[in-house]
Amino acid sequence: MKIIFNTSDQEIIENVKRFIGKWNDSSLEISTQTSGSTGKPKTISIAKKHMVNSAKMTGDFLQLKKNQNALLSLPISSIGGKMMVVRAIVLDLNLIVVTPSKNPLEHVVNKIHFSAMTPMQVQGSFHSSKDKFEKIETLIIGGAPLSPTLEREIIPTPVNIFQTFGMTETISHVAMRNISEREMTYEALPNIHFSVQDSLLVVHAPDLDVDNLQTNDIVKLIGNSKFIWFGRNDSTINSGGIKIHPEKVELKIVQVISENFFSTSLKDDLLGEKHVLFIESNKEREYKKIDFSALLSKFEVPKEIYYLENFSYTHTGKIDRIAIKKE
Repeated sequence: MKIIFNTSDQEIIENVKRFIGKWNDSSLEISTQTSGSTGKPKTISIAKKHMVNSAKMTGDFLQLKKNQNALLSLPISSIGGKMMVVRAIVLDLNLIVVTPSKNPLEHVVNKIHFSAMTPMQVQGSFHSSKDKFEKIETLIIGGAPLSPTLEREIIPTPVNIFQTFGMTETISHVAMRNISEREMTYEALPNIHFSVQDSLLVVHAPDLDVDNLQTNDIVKLIGNSKFIWFGRNDSTINSGGIKIHPEKVELKIVQVISENFFSTSLKDDLLGEKHVLFIESNKEREYKKIDFSALLSKFEVPKEIYYLENFSYTHTGKIDRIAIKKE
């Protein structure tokens, strides 16, 4: 592996070097912090051999080649950042380290064959460094789902783009959805399969030491290696006893709303929760003309639509639904 530090931030440089030193020592495990996807955040230890297996799975799935340039634009403290370094080591890639930011391509001069970004970084790179963004060969996106609007914007680019599915406990991703091919299904990486329990995805990945990992993700299973993701179980709306899945609603109406939007709930005295829609737009009159009943079931049609000129976003570029609902 060749490493190129395209950053002047000494803390980032030292943290990357420290991780590589830890990787090369005699210890068998690496400690990292979970994101809280399957419970409260905690520190866990992951066997290095399982991280090697994960890196090889990604390399095989994406057909990465020796001496290609891989961009590290994620914090080394995250499992995503750690695994980019491990992939570079295991697959003998050239690792280009930049300062994690909203536009990690800003000062990049090298050709990038492989990159991993958060949705916020994708948005910043696409809007501010579009020429560099479009020269990336393969891009994987994780940390949060892409907004429907951003996904529509990047599909026409020549970049081979994948949305990933995974968590710290699965050593980053275990499945990918090919956005460039407009795929709605996630496909398992090699030697990984899935099952469903109570409509929730269960992950089986023996090479990662993952056995019957129950997730909180509602899916439709296709065989044992593909699934369609409908959303998180904890985001399900219970409106008068009727279960509504926001992500499923969003997929149905994405073609008629050009701005960022999301489906959610607000408290209601009669229903307990009422289904509402937030749209990042000042085009209230325009969207009031849409006949949502033609696109959604009668229970899915929003009871109210709220228009905000600017949404709040988290540091990972995800729409901050909780903050917006409090506004």
